[in-house]
Amino acid sequence: MDPALREAVDNEDVNFLREAVALQRSEYFLTQYHKEGDTNDNGNILHLAAWSDKLVFFTEAMKILPKKLLYQLLSQKVLFNRTPLHAAALMGQNSHTMVKIILDFYASLSTDDYDDDNGVSEKPWLALSQDKRTPLYVALQGNNENEKCAMEILLMDVELLSSMVDKKGISPLFLALKNGFSQVAETILMSCSVSLLCVGGEDGSTPLHFAPNCSENVLRLLLEKCGDCIDTIDNNGYTVLHQWAEIGKEWPCKLLLDSSEFHQARTKIFKHLIFSEENKLRDTPLYIAARNKDSKLAQILVEGYRQITSDDIEEIQVSVECHPWRIKNKFGNTALHTALYSNTRNEEFAVKLLSIDLTLCRVRNNKGESPFFLAVKTGCEEAVDVMLRYDETCFDMLRRNDGESVLHCLSSCPEKTGIRVLEKYWWMINLVDDNKKTALDKAKETNKLWLILACKNDEMQAVLAFIDQCQDLQRACHEENDTPLHHIKLPTYKDYLNLLKIPSIGELKNATDHDGATPLHRALERKDMLLARILLLDDGVERMVSDHNGVTAMDLLAKLCNENDDWDKMCKQIKVNPYMKTSYIRSGTNLDQIRNTLSVVAALLATITFAAGFTLPGGINANNGEALLAKKPAFLVFLLADVYAMCTSMLVLFCLIWSMVSEPDMARLLVDRSVYILMQSLYSTLLAFMTGIFTVIWHSSLWAAIVVFVMCSVVGIAANRTILRNVLAKFIPAVHAVKQDQMQLLEEGNMGASSMKNDISLRFG
Repeated sequence: MDPALREAVDNEDVNFLREAVALQRSEYFLTQYHKEGDTNDNGNILHLAAWSDKLVFFTEAMKILPKKLLYQLLSQKVLFNRTPLHAAALMGQNSHTMVKIILDFYASLSTDDYDDDNGVSEKPWLALSQDKRTPLYVALQGNNENEKCAMEILLMDVELLSSMVDKKGISPLFLALKNGFSQVAETILMSCSVSLLCVGGEDGSTPLHFAPNCSENVLRLLLEKCGDCIDTIDNNGYTVLHQWAEIGKEWPCKLLLDSSEFHQARTKIFKHLIFSEENKLRDTPLYIAARNKDSKLAQILVEGYRQITSDDIEEIQVSVECHPWRIKNKFGNTALHTALYSNTRNEEFAVKLLSIDLTLCRVRNNKGESPFFLAVKTGCEEAVDVMLRYDETCFDMLRRNDGESVLHCLSSCPEKTGIRVLEKYWWMINLVDDNKKTALDKAKETNKLWLILACKNDEMQAVLAFIDQCQDLQRACHEENDTPLHHIKLPTYKDYLNLLKIPSIGELKNATDHDGATPLHRALERKDMLLARILLLDDGVERMVSDHNGVTAMDLLAKLCNENDDWDKMCKQIKVNPYMKTSYIRSGTNLDQIRNTLSVVAALLATITFAAGFTLPGGINANNGEALLAKKPAFLVFLLADVYAMCTSMLVLFCLIWSMVSEPDMARLLVDRSVYILMQSLYSTLLAFMTGIFTVIWHSSLWAAIVVFVMCSVVGIAANRTILRNVLAKFIPAVHAVKQDQMQLLEEGNMGASSMKNDISLRFG
């Protein structure tokens, strides 16, 4: 192209154009300008004028250029096979005017003008670019301000243009709906056949997916003509309802809810599609709607679901696992979690959900965050107030997986709400998160005076208030593997005494936390001598329980006594020996009952072994009284085993006698050792019986002697406590299996201790 002609287009120099028309041949104007890398700055003078929105030059050229030359210019295609009409259809200030000029030019032609000699063999509104896009398609790619331009092109041949899809299979109707061209969409719907209406986008979506972008009349036409498309799911797992929720306009769902015209679509939307999960994050439409804080669509979906299922609620309970607001996505979030997140905060919808199902405040996501935790963290005052009225509070509502509790988040709450949370859950004030920070540490970081002062109040009163509010404290503590006793620190000995006198607290004195530690472990770890003293004096406190690291409370006490004389003096005052370890008898065990049982068994063994010493196997020589089998090895083993059994059983009796007059710790040690010695006596008695039988029958019946030997050996081996427990668990698997199932549910937070107890009772009576 002549640079002067190119410059004339840029400067809209119509005088140059007039002179060129008078002086130049047609070939001069058919030349094209090409510029590498700029696809929107190529072509003949009409292309260039349209690309750069030069209306004055474009209008003058269409007036003064000869018809035949105009035919040729308007049919010329540049890069990607685009005509001047494609260029004019692009969004620009004068796009509609240019398109109208071109189309008016063709409308003025007679039938004779459409022949190959005149160069008008193709109608420009049907011309396809390289990606098979018509000028209508190009116009629809802009925003809906370009609708006039699109309508001008569409009206040239509605039926044919509506049926032409591009290289990716996208139809003009789909593009019109996606970009909000209501008039274009309505025109196509009124004239198009049903078979073309469900042709959608490259991702498998249909025009119905984007109906909210257009008018109510367009939606009605779509539902009338292609209502079956409402079941379509695109390649991302998005249903029609997913896409409507993403767009965020509530009027389509409101229309279906209030109207009786589209019963089938209404049922599918509110009864079935509301449960659908998309592929990537498993989000439901309700979850997506809850993210839009400026829309009431989420509330409309809930109202629609409740309304449409009110008549057949029994059917719904059977056909679905739970209500749509209880479904979790990939991250474990429900719609309530989403509504409470700070970046999508939709508190009005959150309160609505809580009014329908208050138990939602207990559901935790994969991070361990409950809706109550999120409401406190994001400062949703109204939602917090609603959930504070929930009576069945449990620990999993109050703390997430990283150890951060609701008290760590109080800086986000208004003062009034924050104080109410503190009053109810003050006993958690000393809980530390993974960064070893308490709620007071967080309060100091935020520099909120009211929070700092509140965190320093009397803990005893707060714990008592919590106990009053928690109806099933023991179950709640068991589910969370934590208790107030593991953390509390009171100023006086009397305060601890009063606290432990409370029955519900006294029941927790041997409870273990997530590390297997008891309250005595924790008191010794933080060197709380007052609480440790009270727990050590309590016969009901188990001292030999090992935590997950195999450390007992007595191990910790012994270490403290070695490091600090004050602890050693305290142990001597209360007569507790930290270095004494028992294997069988725990503190709080009824020693009298065990003593009576052991003494009966020991006396019986002593009697039996004493008698066996004078009724020797094989008999005695009548002349000299010597044992006939005295030189047999088996007989000697029998004799030694019998003597050992009698001596150990007698030693048990002596230990039990001395335990009755000893101090508590020594008495416990003597009884504990008596159990061990009695086991030795039982083993020796079994060995004596086995060798005695073997001695007298092995000559005449060796197989019987071997059977006796094997049977007694098996019993002796199986008598080991660990082996016996494993054998019983294997041969009686039902109870073990139920225990495993229930413990798994407890770990997942789906069953409480009381529920587990009831379930086992039902199964095994």
